[in-house]
Amino acid sequence: MAGKTVDIELSMYGIAEIVKWCITKNNGRIQGVDTPVLKKMQELLKDKPATGDYFTLDQFWKKRHVFSFTEEEIATIDQCLYDIPNFEGAQLPQIRYKFWPQATATA
Repeated sequence: MAGKTVDIELSMYGIAEIVKWCITKNNGRIQGVDTPVLKKMQELLKDKPATGDYFTLDQFWKKRHVFSFTEEEIATIDQCLYDIPNFEGAQLPQIRYKFWPQATATA
């Protein structure tokens, strides 16, 4: 199963949500978040404009990118988007409902 990937298109907003829950707020609670795809997402967020100009920021957040995720990465990110907000008593991120595929049951 290691070779199967799924292409998912995400906006920069979605990328920011995934990085927030899988990296920033994770604190080592969920393992496997050091994959090349997540590192690429972190790099893309570094391109955020420093300006306070609404139009420029709006264009940045609407920019979309396609990523090839393995099934394991999808399951790990899904776990981050579900478990960590629950640990903190926070509302689940909207990306979980709008963009993210439902995690497949693993045997």
